[in-house]
Amino acid sequence: MEYNFDEIIPRKGSNCLKYDKIGDFFGSEDILPMWIADMDFRTPDFVLNALKERLEHPVMGYFFHPEAYYQAIVAWMQKRHQWNISSKWICFSPGVVAGLSFLVQIFTEKNDKVLIQTPVYPPFYEVVEKNGREIITNPLVVNGNVYEMDLNDLEEKLKKHPKLMIISNPHNPVGRCWTPAELKPVAELCLKYNCLLISDEIHSDLMMTGYKHTPVATLSEAIAQNTITCMAPSKTFNLAAMFTSEIIIPNPELRTRFKNFMNDTVHIYGNVFGSVASQAAYTYGADWLDQLCRYLTGNVAYCQQFIADNLPQLRTYRHEATYLLWVNFKGLGLTHEQLSEKLIKEARLGLNDGKAFGTAGDNFMRINLACPRSTVETAMHRLAETFNK
Repeated sequence: MEYNFDEIIPRKGSNCLKYDKIGDFFGSEDILPMWIADMDFRTPDFVLNALKERLEHPVMGYFFHPEAYYQAIVAWMQKRHQWNISSKWICFSPGVVAGLSFLVQIFTEKNDKVLIQTPVYPPFYEVVEKNGREIITNPLVVNGNVYEMDLNDLEEKLKKHPKLMIISNPHNPVGRCWTPAELKPVAELCLKYNCLLISDEIHSDLMMTGYKHTPVATLSEAIAQNTITCMAPSKTFNLAAMFTSEIIIPNPELRTRFKNFMNDTVHIYGNVFGSVASQAAYTYGADWLDQLCRYLTGNVAYCQQFIADNLPQLRTYRHEATYLLWVNFKGLGLTHEQLSEKLIKEARLGLNDGKAFGTAGDNFMRINLACPRSTVETAMHRLAETFNK
């Protein structure tokens, strides 16, 4: 079956954060929203059909995740990522960000140090700071047009004895699909310094053509026992409102601690529709996802070529994963505040402010390209009209 990702689906009036709250975030309703990380594509029919079938039953009482839910995740990990997991390793969380917060609370104490690599997804900062822990940063470095990890700096930071390291794999916002050769030294350093590694792999299915995701826990048995992996169908299949994710924990001691916390705080169940949607997505979603990734690869290629041809003052980087393009606007010679004002008031674009990803995001913006090509084209032409006056 061929899926139509060019279809324009009106989202205003659906209590959609991305569209219906645009005025609250950008001060104007006349804005093209390309910010928060959900997709403007139709939720796949096989997911909607599964939800409709469940709605045919007239009772919405308490539920549990059936074995078929766990087996769908197991099969997906094996087929998509060649990762052989046990269903016993899978723990429920109402979203990856919530899961990260729970993990910080479980495996650290107040004022403990947590290591992150910047620039990075803003909730990485929030789940550490709001829980009263201290952030240590291992900034990524740019080599040509590629972001890389600084392993020397990483080891120096690990000598400060952080209890946790949270890694973004693939990386949001810089779009790297970390290779085994890049990930293994990081995981081995965490072992060396007794630092638990939390791998946020929520974007693991969203690969550009020619790239392949590596779950950190596949690198060795020792690494698997020191790694907790956070995944979800929410980005892959546009199911963010279902608040359902899987936390995969091979180490039985760590898993018991997580499950005990979830039981104690009554976060163990989730909702029936998240369970149904996840099971359907992981069971039937392979072909849809293949087509989606090809479409997203085309959107990224279009943007990068347009910018190269029409906005040489701007800079993009090698983009390997996620539908979120990281763009450097420093060549315009504007302050970050001037840039933000021109984007909103003149280009009428709602982008993610780079400073939210850390100080390295000054004069950067993150652009959500999970939308029809016509929307992407409109956004690029607005940029050109604004900055080539």
